[in-house]
Amino acid sequence: MKPPIHQIFGSENSLDLDLVFFIEEMPETILEKLSLSKKLSEPITSFYPEKQINANLAVQKNGHLIQVYKGTTDELNNALFYTYQNHSQKFDNQITKILVRDIDLKFLRSTRMILSFLSKTAYRLLIKNALKGDLEEKIQALEKIDLKHIDSFGKDKNNLDSIKSIAFQLGQAISLHDGKELYTKNEIALEFPDLRKYLFREENTDFENLQQWLFNFIIILRNRSFEMKKKAEYKYEDENKI
Repeated sequence: MKPPIHQIFGSENSLDLDLVFFIEEMPETILEKLSLSKKLSEPITSFYPEKQINANLAVQKNGHLIQVYKGTTDELNNALFYTYQNHSQKFDNQITKILVRDIDLKFLRSTRMILSFLSKTAYRLLIKNALKGDLEEKIQALEKIDLKHIDSFGKDKNNLDSIKSIAFQLGQAISLHDGKELYTKNEIALEFPDLRKYLFREENTDFENLQQWLFNFIIILRNRSFEMKKKAEYKYEDENKI
């Protein structure tokens, strides 16, 4: 099967290969989306033998995304646009129009993701209940997390990968709140030097700085929550006319 147009995005020195396949129509079920992303990845794995491919699917119209498989439409759209030059590409940049970022949606999604990264730690019961609850329950759960008390992120998890992912979400969300869009770990490390050691998976690091930025994230999240029109994750509403 000849794969459709694809585009690599993200950090120029990423250990994995994040790419998007542009398709005409998005499958309806999660299983169908997963199956298609795997099927489309197969013909190109030989071109990137040293990389683990993280494939996504997207529908594009008039130079910007209108539907995505994983993530939010605005974040993936702008990440594709801004990080195109970071990689050797086989196709022209498929994104010619950036989207207005939905900051509340980013905080809602980052909150769920951070809790999920911690869901197999000693806080698993607290987090399991929080993930089923409303935003206030999620915030309260985050407030009870002390990263210094975490020895493992799960038997099947790489601790350094989990720590890196948490740091990445914290840096992205807080910078977006401050009016800056950051899409690579190099950009986040430059903006938040305290997070650099976590972003680059340094061994034997303490959690002091990460805990402080988690605390900062919680403060911003709680303050934003008072003005949020929606307090559960929702589909990005494009302000651009298709």
